[in-house]
Amino acid sequence: MQKSAIVLLVLFLCAGSSRLSAQSLQNTAWKFYVEALHDTLTMHIGVDTSFSTSSSGDLIVRGTYQVVNDTIHLKDIDGQYPCTEGEGVYRYTVDGDLLMFHLVSDPCENRSEVLKDCRFLRTATTK
Repeated sequence: MQKSAIVLLVLFLCAGSSRLSAQSLQNTAWKFYVEALHDTLTMHIGVDTSFSTSSSGDLIVRGTYQVVNDTIHLKDIDGQYPCTEGEGVYRYTVDGDLLMFHLVSDPCENRSEVLKDCRFLRTATTK
């Protein structure tokens, strides 16, 4: 009986931790600092598109995304610094108000250098 209870507890905890990683990113906004630009940017994530703006509100990059479980596929469309080399694939985790991307594959070195291991802080969205 105790063994069954322990197994159920472990399964419950594992299910809870997987939900933490795969938390919805739709309609959220995240601030992050980009050393190369010496600026804090805000990534706005909509239903299937995203865009990042500078602290002065200039469009840095706009693109599309698709989430499958805890993996996000990013494809840039336009902006000041789009990566047109192809799609970036990252695992992501959300822990409270902190978002992190973990590189799976990305042909664009500039995008991967900014996103990998960067800490994004949740911020209020403005519509």
